[in-house]
Amino acid sequence: MKNSRLYPLVCLITGITIITAGILILNIGQQMMNIICYLGGIVVMLHSSFCALAVIGKRKILSKDSAKSLLISAFINLCVGVAVVLLPRFNLVPVYIIFTLYILVNAIIKLIDYFIDRRDNVSGRLKELLLFVFFLTFAVLMTFVPEMGRRGFLTVAGIYCIIYGAFMLWDFVFQCLPESIQRRFKTKLSLPMPVLISTLRPFVSLKSRERLNTLDPEKARSEMKPFYPGGKETEIPPDMEVLIHVSSRGYGIMGHCDIAFEGKVYSYGSYDLESTALFGTIGDGIFLTCPKEDYIRFYVTATPREIYGYGFRLTEEQKQAVKQEIGDIMEMVYPWKTPLEELYEKDPGIKGEAAADWGSKKWNCTNADFYKFKSGKMKTYFVVTSNCVMLADKIVKKACKDISISDPTGVFTPGEYFDYLEHLLAMVGSPVFCRTIYNKYTTAGWKYTPRIPYSSPELETMTETEANRLAVKKNKRNETI
Repeated sequence: MKNSRLYPLVCLITGITIITAGILILNIGQQMMNIICYLGGIVVMLHSSFCALAVIGKRKILSKDSAKSLLISAFINLCVGVAVVLLPRFNLVPVYIIFTLYILVNAIIKLIDYFIDRRDNVSGRLKELLLFVFFLTFAVLMTFVPEMGRRGFLTVAGIYCIIYGAFMLWDFVFQCLPESIQRRFKTKLSLPMPVLISTLRPFVSLKSRERLNTLDPEKARSEMKPFYPGGKETEIPPDMEVLIHVSSRGYGIMGHCDIAFEGKVYSYGSYDLESTALFGTIGDGIFLTCPKEDYIRFYVTATPREIYGYGFRLTEEQKQAVKQEIGDIMEMVYPWKTPLEELYEKDPGIKGEAAADWGSKKWNCTNADFYKFKSGKMKTYFVVTSNCVMLADKIVKKACKDISISDPTGVFTPGEYFDYLEHLLAMVGSPVFCRTIYNKYTTAGWKYTPRIPYSSPELETMTETEANRLAVKKNKRNETI
């Protein structure tokens, strides 16, 4: 949304449209879903056609590999669109299957959450067990009672659309109210976009920018400049930023989330390979702090990736609240040393690749300080619930109590938070007033210097997946010896 002053109208039209769709799904569900799939198929076909025409028009300036990649992508999209339009009776079969799997995955997540909370003695864990029973029952019905599952899916979809549309209408009403009345209400988005859609939004944005950079480099570079919706332009830098990471391969597709405040980045993740389990999705929760410039430049160079920084304007009271929350977190942790730091203390002459794990690499390249949690929900990291987004939202809630996203009942992803921040960016009167894109182009003048040099540039720029894989191989080799 280029102009936040037009966003109330967008909320009104979108809200009415989604509510109407929800009502129709509840009454003529199968027919309505067929119409939605049909229109979606046409949109995909048109998009693929436009991409193919753009490639043909730019064939003189495109490399052979770029043109081939874009044409293959356009052809695949065209095939999908044609299949959706010509095979309407099969359109909803994959939708039902994906929805059933999503419900089942949520059940498994809730069960894992329960056992983690039980081990860490976290209060309120009975809720996780009850949600496990609910999601498991729903998944069983969807699987073994197909007709009931189909009706259940359409009912859930219809009700969701009505509620989501109602919140969009509330956003329209809220933004039309005078500021004196707005202050009496909360502006939080209580119903986020479906996680199956929102999770990949940053990735889709990245791929769109990569495609634009191939077809029209000048326009792509202009879109990398800090973006201010109409009415929010200012030269004053943000008081706080929420950073959403995304890359085009590996775990980076799912994204990552941090907080930047007063020149430092505050992040949460799992960096102790010895504590990880379940393919690295569970591990000791680790909190880190480091200089913002070193951190961002390292990530966009070594991964590589794009980072979307959503700037917040805070009052002095809100700044103090952020400081207080960070101080409270610091009271819950104790220092932790990465393997490379421990090796360096024993032998200052070692090289940076002496410990290849990602935590060691971040310590070496970003001047980060690492901490582990003594207790609480963040003592154990779980990639889909007690994750990086939970920490960021915890700080945002402390600073802006009236605009925080509601706690999710299932998966909580950086993509979901990305969608929420885009919503706040467009909202009139919200504290989010700009979006800055950090990548290898926009941070070209920034520098970071590893504390311990590497023996080759390739080792310094290894991705997270590559670094952890090498570290595991080294550990196995040492165990064998």
